[in-house]
Amino acid sequence: MGQTVTRPPQPALGAADENDNRWTAFILGSAWRHGSALTPLAYVGSVIAVGLALACGVVIERFVGLQSVLLVFLMAILVSAIVWGLWPSLVACLLSVLAFNFFLLPPIYTFSIADTDNAIALFFFFIVAVIVSNLTAATRHQIVVARERAKTTAALYAFSRKIAGIGALDDLLWATAHQVASMLNVRTVLLLEADASGLTLAAGYPPEDRLDDAEMAAARYCWEHNNPAGCGAEALPGGSWLFLPLRTGSGPVGVLGAQPNAPETLTAEERRLLDALADQAAVAIERISLARGLAEARVLTETERLRSALLTSVSHDLRTPLASILGTASSLRRYAGAYTEEEREDLLETLEEEAERLSRFVANLLDMTRLESGAIDLKLDLIDIGEVIGASMQRAGSVLARHRVELAIAPDLPMLRIDALLFEQVLFNLLDNAAKYAPAGSRIDVRAHRYQDVVAVEIIDEGPGIPPADLEHVFDKFYRVQAQDRQRAGTGLGLAICRGFIEAQGGRIEAQNRGDRTGAVLAIRIPVPRDVEIPQWVTAPE
Repeated sequence: MGQTVTRPPQPALGAADENDNRWTAFILGSAWRHGSALTPLAYVGSVIAVGLALACGVVIERFVGLQSVLLVFLMAILVSAIVWGLWPSLVACLLSVLAFNFFLLPPIYTFSIADTDNAIALFFFFIVAVIVSNLTAATRHQIVVARERAKTTAALYAFSRKIAGIGALDDLLWATAHQVASMLNVRTVLLLEADASGLTLAAGYPPEDRLDDAEMAAARYCWEHNNPAGCGAEALPGGSWLFLPLRTGSGPVGVLGAQPNAPETLTAEERRLLDALADQAAVAIERISLARGLAEARVLTETERLRSALLTSVSHDLRTPLASILGTASSLRRYAGAYTEEEREDLLETLEEEAERLSRFVANLLDMTRLESGAIDLKLDLIDIGEVIGASMQRAGSVLARHRVELAIAPDLPMLRIDALLFEQVLFNLLDNAAKYAPAGSRIDVRAHRYQDVVAVEIIDEGPGIPPADLEHVFDKFYRVQAQDRQRAGTGLGLAICRGFIEAQGGRIEAQNRGDRTGAVLAIRIPVPRDVEIPQWVTAPE
């Protein structure tokens, strides 16, 4: 349940156009609106203050003049006005006059006044006391209003900061409902347009399950006409709920409903506060809606970009091996007798190579689809990295046929918790990438070593290297380094798939250029599992 707080007081009267009604407004209404007239303790305090003033006056009267004692009673009146407000101070005025007359003015212990001068002085004292009471009560009222408005402003500022950091719509609605309920001591609901079915109850504090038909009708009227409806409004004023439209410059975004816990309607000050909270909530709801729409637009833009890149890749890179396969197969079929045995073997080898290229392209597309959809089913197990490297090199035998491959695996490598099939696919893609960009006859090094708690697997080639501007992009989807005539056909997905597979297994992959000569270094780094120890029979070479 929300906490109950005192309703903000009405603003102090006293503007230039209300000077004529100032005293009447204060005497007849100010104290009653703020509850001091209904507090018995305030009047008891005023009586005690007058009694203390009388006791002091009896003592002081022996040493100073009788009229000076009136200042003591004036002090009691001021204290009553400052502490308890207007009406208790007026009671103190009346009691002070009566007490001064009965106990101090001769003849004492009667309400008659023998000296005319004393009667005139007592009369003007009463007038001055009433004026001072009004002025003091007015100042007190203004101070109270200023404090309450400062608290309200601070609460609005804190609320605006709070909702500015909220990114989820449900959290924003709940925070708004709680803030309105706690600041105004009302029951609160928030309604949003879900779809064509109309308004639906989105949040409430205390939690509301439903509104009855009459209340929903008032809420729909508020939404459709973009005007307040319900209790205290011009439209449908018979209900117990007040509905305000949550509107911004682009139109309404929802409806805020408030039901006072007290039988009376909201005051003008409370209504202004409710309007301010509604405006802040409307802006925040629109911000989240715009952010959601922007995110959806970005996703659609990215999807469209990927679709265009995919279509371009498929139409160009996949068409090339298909054309080679169709041309070779057609030649073998139509002109089989025109070729020698050696020429037929060359054509069959070309047919096999292009079919393998096509198979790799399709496999890359399928792998990227699995990555994008999150459908990778990891089968992590403790694997010897040397076995995986050997299997990937054997699989890439035809790709590496025109290169010299040097293998260097440190003997102290621990077992790694990886998916063997995915890791093998990563190594195959890296070897294929090195073979694409390195000239025929060049050397490709495959190294595996341990550094502290990480095992690094590096593929090093003697190609032209990677332009510095491309080092951060080589792992992006459909990105290909421009290498003129040395570049072989591809979809630009191989390294992107490598990064996705390695990161899914808790590792990372990075690219850099060699420092000793031209060439690229693609390095995989996999953390060593904490529960894996190096076998005792393994020793590092001296």
